[in-house]
This record gives sequence, structure tokens and C-alpha cells, in this order.
Amino acid sequence: MGAFVVIEGASSAAEARRAIEAFGRPAVDSWTGAVGTLCTGVVRTTEDAQRVVLAALGGADLVVDCRAERGVVDEMCDDLRRLGRLDHRVVTATSSALTDDQRELLSAIAGGASLGSAAGTLHLSRRTADRRIAAAREALGAASTAEAIVKARRLGLLPASPGP
Repeated sequence: MGAFVVIEGASSAAEARRAIEAFGRPAVDSWTGAVGTLCTGVVRTTEDAQRVVLAALGGADLVVDCRAERGVVDEMCDDLRRLGRLDHRVVTATSSALTDDQRELLSAIAGGASLGSAAGTLHLSRRTADRRIAAAREALGAASTAEAIVKARRLGLLPASPGP
């Protein structure tokens, strides 16, 4: 009987990394599963969800970063419940997802400043600015600073970009 963790929401990538660490063993970034394997990855489509269920049928444990449509998520989770123990986590971001300092730095970069000039304007060392940006990306589950800015804007944590 497998153990399955399905994570969806604003900070799903960060939560998925924590779930993988909790298993305490190496993970394979693939849905090609076998007994004793910990498979991880992102589900965006029905085909991805089908691969996840097949990996579970093969006996693998799973950590799924789920970014698919609601119907796909529900169907996949229903199938996984039949096959093992499912821990379905929905991560919601709130305005506390970012500190005021992180928001200020992201806002300056979104306004067109480089990280170095934003750091100088905010009286920060470049290293401190790097750490704050990394923490903001982690909090938002973003792979890049640009993605963090987009996610923060969508969540209402930064002002919308000015029009042309």
C-alpha cells in the first residue's frame, strides 16, 4: 500500500520539496514507478495524472506537485485513494506569504530596477537582496524572480504592472 502526497496551490513547489524530504530517501523525477521508489513531478494534464496513477499501481510512493484543472485533480485523487494512503494538501497563499521587505524588493525589480540597483536604493547589500529574493521565490513557489513577480501580482501582493 503506497503513500501518496498530492500538493496544489500557490506554494506547491516549496511544499513538495518539504514532502520529499519527509520521506527521507532519494526521489526520482519521473512517473516510472516500482515498489520502493519515490516518484515526484508536476501534473498539468490528464496524461500526467494517468502516469501518476500507473506509477502508484506499480507500487511507487508519490509526491505530486499538482497544477492541473480541478476535474483532473479530483479524478486522480479518487484513484489514488483506492490504491493507498493519500495526503492531499491545498496550499493557499496569503498576504503574509511575503515579508514587507521582500515585497518592497520585488516591487522595485518589477518596476524595472536591477537587483543591484534595487538593493542600493533600499540600503541593502547585494547578498542580503539575493537572500530576500530567494526567500520570496521559495515562499511563492517560483522558479525565477520573473515568475515570483507574476505570482505576487496575481495574488495581489504587488501592484499590477502599469499600462502602456
